[in-house]
Amino acid sequence: MNEAGRINLKHLRAFRAVAEHKHFTRASDAIGLSQPALSALISQLEQDLSVRLLTRTTRAVELTPAGREFLTATTRILTDINQALSETRDHAALARGRLRIAALPSLCAGLLPDLLARFHATYPGVSISVQDLPADEIAGAALTRQVDFGIGFAPGGDTEGHQAILVDRVVAVALRAWFPDAPQRLSWRELARHEVIAMEHGTSVRRLIDAGAHQANVALRILLEPRQMASAIAYARAGLGVAILPSSGVKVDGDDRLILMDLVEPVIERTLSVIRPADIELAPPAEALLTMLHAYIAERGIAVIGLE
Repeated sequence: MNEAGRINLKHLRAFRAVAEHKHFTRASDAIGLSQPALSALISQLEQDLSVRLLTRTTRAVELTPAGREFLTATTRILTDINQALSETRDHAALARGRLRIAALPSLCAGLLPDLLARFHATYPGVSISVQDLPADEIAGAALTRQVDFGIGFAPGGDTEGHQAILVDRVVAVALRAWFPDAPQRLSWRELARHEVIAMEHGTSVRRLIDAGAHQANVALRILLEPRQMASAIAYARAGLGVAILPSSGVKVDGDDRLILMDLVEPVIERTLSVIRPADIELAPPAEALLTMLHAYIAERGIAVIGLE
């Protein structure tokens, strides 16, 4: 058996205290040990290392050459341990850390900015990384732990690892001048009378648009197929057509030129979920953001993002 295996942090701290104070009584007072207990730790340390670390005189304690070398290693070890403990405490207290999430582009444009601003104001020491990804990629990133969690939906109906948080729906954005009566709802049949700005093929929003047109049994006159929602809104503002977008990503507040309408007959909705491995405990920053997300949704009463 290797007796050095009995050496622990108490031995190292005791040795460093004696080395710094060069006196057993002052060292024992500094670390809160009785002098006999301190002497016992030093004796065991020397015995287990099979080397004399200290030379005792009637007035002071001096380090041997081996003791000086051991002090250097001991100081490095204790510094690293104290730093690790401090970082861990800071991480648990959210004084530092890293948050990594993935979310639908609609959420990155709509709900998330205000939420992340609140999180950053509360926990300024936590760095934030947000990936805006297509729905098909969010689950993969979350379930393989490339991010702490994702916010999206299950396009194929696979809800493994999904925790539903809210529902959004397909809405229409258009020039207010086109709809002088300012309706809150627009049917798909009425929509089909206008030129349409639809997101490009392959996006989750386009699949919702195609599903709505199919259920309403209408053919849409699609003029433009942008990839970015900001582009779609800009095209609508320019009078190029009616943009069809998810309600979670649309903000037209303060723009009197635009009107926002729920698309109905049928209403096309999707359930948005937090996506994470069920058996993995979240890191403190991710847990804090998730708690804040639930509170944010509850206080705003937005179980369904729409116009009601």
